[in-house]
Order: sequence, then structure tokens, then C-alpha cells
Amino acid sequence: MAIAVLISSVALLLSAFASVGTFLAVRKLESQVSPLVPQVTEFLVNSRAALDEALKQFRETGEKTHAVLDDLHAEVTGFSQARAEITDRVQAQIQRMELVLGDSLTNIQEVVTAVHGGVIKPIREVNGVVAGIRAAYHVFVSGRRPSVAQATQDEESFIG
Repeated sequence: MAIAVLISSVALLLSAFASVGTFLAVRKLESQVSPLVPQVTEFLVNSRAALDEALKQFRETGEKTHAVLDDLHAEVTGFSQARAEITDRVQAQIQRMELVLGDSLTNIQEVVTAVHGGVIKPIREVNGVVAGIRAAYHVFVSGRRPSVAQATQDEESFIG
């Protein structure tokens, strides 16, 4: 038992030396860190101020962006409405042009029919009458009957 007490005492003594060593190391580390504490505190205060300023600017930028997007949406809506109105007007004009073109073509066809019936048909009739008069004149002027050879040649030209 004495050996166990001795081993226990040595372990406690080593533990005490380790605690003293740890204490000295912490003191040394504290002396090295102590000058840095005010600088770190100042850095944190400055960082907080910069972060607050950045957050404020971010919010302002977000609000401005939202306003610009609202304006853009209104412009796009206006443009879309204008495009629809212009498209409707163009389609109405195209329909009107088709109606006018159809009426014009009908009028031109009526004019052609009138010219054909009123001018060309009488010209053909007059031409036929003149050809008849010419043939009659030719018959009366020549005074003789055509020969059989002449009549055969005329018939062949009609048949051929």
C-alpha cells in the first residue's frame, strides 16, 4: 500500500508541475495577446460600421432596382399595347385595300366588257359590212362569172 501511495503522490506531484507549466504558458500567451485586444476590438467596430453601411447601400440599391423594374414593366406593357393597336390598324388597312382592289378589278372588267361590246363588236360588224361591199363591188366590177378553176381554188382554200 505504501507503494500505491508513493505512486499516487508522484502522479499528483507531476500533475502539479504540469499545472504550473500550463499556468506559465497561459501567462506568456496572455502577455502576447493583450496588446492585440484593442486592435481587434477596433477592427470589429470598424467592420460593424462598414457592414452596416454596405447593408444600407444594398437596401437602397434593391429599392432602386425594384423601381427600375417597375418602370420597365410599365414600358413593356405600354409597348405591347401599342404593338397590338398598330397590328389591328394595319390589318384593318389591309382589309380596306383588298376591298378597294376588288372593286377596282370589278370596275376594270366592266370597262373592258363595255369596250368590247360597244367598240370592238361594232368595228367587227362594220368590217364585215365593208368586206361584203368590197366583194359585191368586185363582183359587179369584174362583170363576169368566175371560172370553174377559180371556184375550185376558192373552195380548196376554205377546206384546207
